[in-house]
Amino acid sequence: MDFNTKVDRISGLPDEILCHILSFIPTKYAVATSVLSTRWKYLWTSVPVLNFDVRLHEGFCSVINLNANPGSETTFLNFVNRVMLLNDISNIQKFRLIYKCHRSPAPICTWLHVAISDNILELELDFYFSLQKEYMKLPKKLFRSNTLRVLKLSRMPLSVPSLVCLPNLKILEIRSVVGLDDHYTQILLAGCRVLEKLVIEETAREKPRVIDISTSILRSFSFSYKFVIDAWVDYPYKFVINAPNLEYFHVKGHISDKFVVTSLATLTDAHLDLRYTTLISDYDNLCHQQVCDLFKGIANAKFLSLSNDMVQLLCAANDLNLPRFSNLTKLALGIGVDICWKRLATEFIKCSPNLDVLTLDNKQGLTRDIDEIRKNPPQCMPEYLLANVKEILLQELYRNFLTVPETAEHLLQDVSSLKRLTIMCQCPFMLRNQIGRNY
Repeated sequence: MDFNTKVDRISGLPDEILCHILSFIPTKYAVATSVLSTRWKYLWTSVPVLNFDVRLHEGFCSVINLNANPGSETTFLNFVNRVMLLNDISNIQKFRLIYKCHRSPAPICTWLHVAISDNILELELDFYFSLQKEYMKLPKKLFRSNTLRVLKLSRMPLSVPSLVCLPNLKILEIRSVVGLDDHYTQILLAGCRVLEKLVIEETAREKPRVIDISTSILRSFSFSYKFVIDAWVDYPYKFVINAPNLEYFHVKGHISDKFVVTSLATLTDAHLDLRYTTLISDYDNLCHQQVCDLFKGIANAKFLSLSNDMVQLLCAANDLNLPRFSNLTKLALGIGVDICWKRLATEFIKCSPNLDVLTLDNKQGLTRDIDEIRKNPPQCMPEYLLANVKEILLQELYRNFLTVPETAEHLLQDVSSLKRLTIMCQCPFMLRNQIGRNY
């Protein structure tokens, strides 16, 4: 055997396998393989995935049109038009488009009409118009596809027709879209009978909303909201959650939001990232009651994560009034500028007979708590903490490494059932050296 002989084994693979491999890379790179050899020249035209991302075309001179101006929007438009013309459109199963439009959206409409074929399985659209007057209606057949399973829409104006029928859609993600109010949200969800995962992300709160998620199939629901734009404005939202098969629940919103949650018997993970606004400090009692009502609806969760503001709200209450968390095995608390979280952790442990792991997350200043512990070290840890918790995780440590070994020593000595203490920090090398000098 001549070991110096180079054999191109990849080119010898069947077309179906090569097309499957090319389907995992952006179309820009799939087209570029046409220059490898005659074997690859037209192979990309049979790839069942079209993945166009304008960000990848900066400084890219198209293989299809070598005379084009690299990085220009015209180059990108010509590239997509040419690919759509030469590709076997009837075979398209996934279409992805990320594009910032500085001109008329007419080409986008044409691409979508062509791409949404009878075989389309996944559709991801992420684009917005720099010209505010520009508006585009998505093709009606997008909302009446019998084959579509995944639909992801981002940063775009969305007009929902009066009739939506997506009988096989399982994943729906709506991020920072424009024009989707409560009415059209319900029309959209009503047409997705087998939806299993729903993601809603908003940029700004313009008015109060009622978000009704009532479906027996849904397994995962995530709602997030960016707080920077209107931190001084509080438009409370009302969430109505009636999803008996829900397993994953994540919400990032205002602490004044109201939740009406039917008992979620199959819930596994609950992430509650509710934040204060500057306007509602006088309504802590009402917010506390709403949070307690929410707890009752998610009491079957196995993992529960609470934001720093929620911990602060609960710590300020005279009566925590926590339900029994029979299935809870992991609890994550965002802790900050005071040490009242100890009382809250103890109360949670009392209500959670199966709790094994306690995570203390320092997103807003655990080091100050450690400083306080150092000045006034506790005689012992709470009784319930001694008997139950097997693992404690300290996250997001940034400075004051000298206090960490002392705190760790208290935990290791006082929590008899503790099997693992994990410390995560920004500078693990410094922490490792500090602990090494003390143990």
